Amino acid sequence: MSWQNSSLIMLRTMLNDAGCDGNNTYSTQRLEDLLITSAYFLPIDINFKSSYVIDVGAYTITPNPDDQDDGKEFVSFMVLKAACLADEGAFRNAALLQGVTARLGPASLQTGSYGAQLALLLNEGPCKSFEELKKAYNFSYKGAQIIQAVMSPFVSNDFFPSEGGDTGPNQRSENQSTI
Repeated sequence: MSWQNSSLIMLRTMLNDAGCDGNNTYSTQRLEDLLITSAYFLPIDINFKSSYVIDVGAYTITPNPDDQDDGKEFVSFMVLKAACLADEGAFRNAALLQGVTARLGPASLQTGSYGAQLALLLNEGPCKSFEELKKAYNFSYKGAQIIQAVMSPFVSNDFFPSEGGDTGPNQRSENQSTI
């Protein structure tokens, strides 16, 4: 099964849109658009071992994630990001459509709570999972290398600004303590 088929099935399942009767909320084209758009942003957010090039217009990912060692991770992140984008779009639409309904006779004022429930989904659903997994993935291999490269000049740093004294500038004396 290619990444296109497997990611579409996973995304429909995550969005609870995998109806057997064909009565789905999202069209296949809309989900494919979400998937390729999310794939486009992944190399910016995540340090994969493979260098992926995404052609949004042609709906292609090169090299094929199915053939790469980190392909499963790429597809998983792509699906999570696409689910997050779908939820953000649903939240925006609900926020615009939700609002306040007022009637004059008999007097009535109603507000909906659907938007609040979608906000909870954004804060606890695929968007949160994507952000947490992105951090863990980036700091697991490549991220750890980057941090090591940035921090290594400071590992054996003897620099200690002297407040005067006869130990010489920028050197720690034996009776100075560090906190």
